[in-house]
Amino acid sequence: MLMLDNRRPPSDREEIGWQFIYRSIPYRFMKALTVMRAHLLLPIIIFAALIPAGCAHIPITGEGYGLRDAVVISDPLKSWVVYTEYKDARPLYYQFNLSSGERLKAGLLTVDKDFVPDLTIMGLGLPTDSNEEFETEFEIPLGYGLLHVHGEAQDHKEFEPFTPSSYYFVLSVDFTVNETGTYYLVTDATTGSGKVGIVIGYLESFTVYEWVKVPFDVAFVHHWEGQDYLLILFPMIVVLFAGLLLNCYYGKAKLDVARTLAFVGALTYLGSAGIILTQMIIGLFGAAFESLVLVTPVFILLPAILGYALLREVWQEQWSRGQKLRVLIYGLVGVAFWAGYIIGPVLVIASVLIPARRLQSTS
Repeated sequence: MLMLDNRRPPSDREEIGWQFIYRSIPYRFMKALTVMRAHLLLPIIIFAALIPAGCAHIPITGEGYGLRDAVVISDPLKSWVVYTEYKDARPLYYQFNLSSGERLKAGLLTVDKDFVPDLTIMGLGLPTDSNEEFETEFEIPLGYGLLHVHGEAQDHKEFEPFTPSSYYFVLSVDFTVNETGTYYLVTDATTGSGKVGIVIGYLESFTVYEWVKVPFDVAFVHHWEGQDYLLILFPMIVVLFAGLLLNCYYGKAKLDVARTLAFVGALTYLGSAGIILTQMIIGLFGAAFESLVLVTPVFILLPAILGYALLREVWQEQWSRGQKLRVLIYGLVGVAFWAGYIIGPVLVIASVLIPARRLQSTS
C-alpha cells in the first residue's frame, strides 16, 4: 500500500538555524563526546560511583548555645558537616555518645581567611589539668576533662572537588577515646564572628533519602557560603530557556508528550553540568591547585554526555524498544548521579512509561 509522507519540509529559517547549530564548535564538541560515549560513559560511571563512597559528607544544620540545648549528633562515626555561624561570642555546643575504643574525628573549615575558630572536645578520660581561659559563657560538665585545639590561619583555600568549592581548613583532630560516655564538641573564637563548618565523623554512608537530596544539599552549602540561590541555579535556567526557545524558533523537533518530557529532562542534565562547571570556576579562585581538581570534570562530563545522548534520542521521529530502553537507562543513571536535580531523571523515566501522544497545536 502506498504511504504518503505528510511531514512538511523544513522552512528556510529552520534549515539555516539548525545548520548554524550543527556547525558550531560546542555542537561539534558534544557530538564528539556522543560518538565516544560507548567508550567513555561506562568508565566515567564506575569512577564516579567509587568517589562518593569515600569522600562525601552529609550537611546538617543546628546551633546549641549551652550544655542543655546542645545539638545531638546521632551517629558521630558517620561523616557529617554542620554548616553554621559563630556570632555574638556565643560558643556552639554539640553532643554525641562514643564507646571506649571508638574513633573521634573532627575538624573546622571556614570561608573567611581572617576568621579562625577553635575547637574544644569535652568528655570523660580527657585531661583535667587544662590551663585554658574561656569566655564566661563556656560551660564544662562536672568531672569532665577537655582537649582544646587552636585553629591555625591558612594562606590559601583547599579545593573540595565534590561540592565543588574551596575552604580554609583551620584544624583537625583524630584520636581514639578510652572512656564510654557522652562527649561534647564546642566551637568558639577570639577572632570575631564568621561562618564555620564543623566536620564530624569519617564513615561515608547514605540512606536513600540522603542520596537523592544531595543536589539540593549542595545548593544549600553554596548558599551558606554566601551565594544567592538565583546565582546557583542560573546555568540551569539559561540552558532550559535557551533550549526551549531554540526548539520553538527553529522547530526541528515536533515533539509528542513523551519526547517533550525527555527533552526537558535532557536540558536539566545539561543545566546541572553547567552548575557544576560554574561552581568549579568559583571554587578555584583563591585555592591552591591540587590533583583533586581533576575529579570535578568527571561530574561535569557525566550529565553532559547523558544530556546530549538524550537529545539525540528525542530528535528521532519514533522510538523503538531499543531506544526506549536506552532512554530509561539514561534516566536511571541520572537518578544515581544527581543529574538534573532529580527532577530531570523523573521526567526522562516518565517519558518512557507514558504512551506517545502528539502535542496539539493551539494555532
